[in-house]
Amino acid sequence: MKYILQILFITVFVSSCSFVVKKTANIQNINLVTGQHLIGTKRMVWIDSTRTNWFLDGYGPYRQLMAQIWYPADASALLSSVKKSKYIDNKKALTYTIELQGYKIPEILTNQIGSIKCNSWEDASPVSNKKFPILIFSHGHGGLRTQNTNQVEELVSHGYIVIAVDHTYDAGFVEFPDGNIAYSLTSKPEGERLNETPETFYTRFGYRVDDIDFVINKIDSFDDYDLNISAIMDKNNIGIFGHSFGCLTSVYATYFNDRIKSCFGLDGWFEPLHDSLVFKNINKPIMHLGQNNKGDEQFWNDINFVKMNNFIKSNSDLSVMVDIPGSHHYDYTDFTYFSYIAKKLNFSGTVSTKKMAKIMNVTLLDFFNYTLKDDKKINLDNYKKEFPEIDIIYSNINN
Repeated sequence: MKYILQILFITVFVSSCSFVVKKTANIQNINLVTGQHLIGTKRMVWIDSTRTNWFLDGYGPYRQLMAQIWYPADASALLSSVKKSKYIDNKKALTYTIELQGYKIPEILTNQIGSIKCNSWEDASPVSNKKFPILIFSHGHGGLRTQNTNQVEELVSHGYIVIAVDHTYDAGFVEFPDGNIAYSLTSKPEGERLNETPETFYTRFGYRVDDIDFVINKIDSFDDYDLNISAIMDKNNIGIFGHSFGCLTSVYATYFNDRIKSCFGLDGWFEPLHDSLVFKNINKPIMHLGQNNKGDEQFWNDINFVKMNNFIKSNSDLSVMVDIPGSHHYDYTDFTYFSYIAKKLNFSGTVSTKKMAKIMNVTLLDFFNYTLKDDKKINLDNYKKEFPEIDIIYSNINN
């Protein structure tokens, strides 16, 4: 996951004119959503006074998290004063993040990322007199809370509330409203990144999992932040999904937190899964969509596949593993979606990025509709007909 932000940049051509850059690279906006709901979004800073930043001196006594929530919005609230949400909050910080990771990127490319349009409206009033299940999203190593906006906005348009945080010091960068910026400590070139032992790795990973528990606690006290959004939260129906390291974070959080009812993983990093958990029965619905094939250019090693297979097959509840042969790791994010240049530079696989986005959107929606809304069961035969690109690796869906 360490190169996820570089790829976001490399997929856009270098040019002396921003108009030419955008036209030449054919920059795509976030997909239009298919659900009936308009989308509002709100950012907020949360401080966890129970945790310090053990790995870094000088950045406040307690852990700070930049959170963003997306929710069904009231159409009458979309007045001229309401503006569309930005995909990236700080273009200069993104440029600097890439430089920290060993790349020199012209600022003109940052401006193109800043031009990407989302479907959500900032601080729009939520709908009323309805309640919606809540989904938590966990980004990958070096990623961002917005890295799967295509999936987040699609889910919200169909009646979900989604909350994501930047895992501070593990995200590529986090900008707080006071102007303070925290960069990743580990997605840097060799010799400059945080020197980790296995013990410190699992401590850092534990911070990510504890971030999820902290988010759930904030859901319970959301009246303190926005009474209207809190009123439409179905706080008894919480699911989680994540990409790569965020998938592993989601799995751990689901296993150890009784409040989380179901878990969806996007090309998950299972290698660090502790041996004591590999054959444990999570006893909750879990679905994984990712690279299960072991091609010449495989992103994960064999240990990753073995642990993932054993863990998911040990689950007594609904379990599904779906492979998309020829896909690449970053195809499970927005980052290869924005420009066809990603395929030219071999950062994206053989499946079209628009088809990848559709597969993710459909499977995520079906999974959470079934596990959180008691909707119809997932029909894998329909998937095979609609998406010939996929292989069903394992399913106990009828259990």
